[in-house]
Amino acid sequence: MAHLVKLTDYQTGEEVLYNLDTVVSIERVKDSTVITTRWGRNQVKENLDFIFKASLSNIMQSPSC
Repeated sequence: MAHLVKLTDYQTGEEVLYNLDTVVSIERVKDSTVITTRWGRNQVKENLDFIFKASLSNIMQSPSC
């Protein structure tokens, strides 16, 4: 099951779903956060703490296998 979080694209302001299973790294750069995935890089408005808490919430809501 994919671990999805809803984040806001830095340039367009649109909400985007990110699959955390494809993330290589997440790092803060000035006033945005850069997410590097297997396929490229994107900037989002949310900070690292928000993304971390959203990822934990996603795990807690996932059904156990």
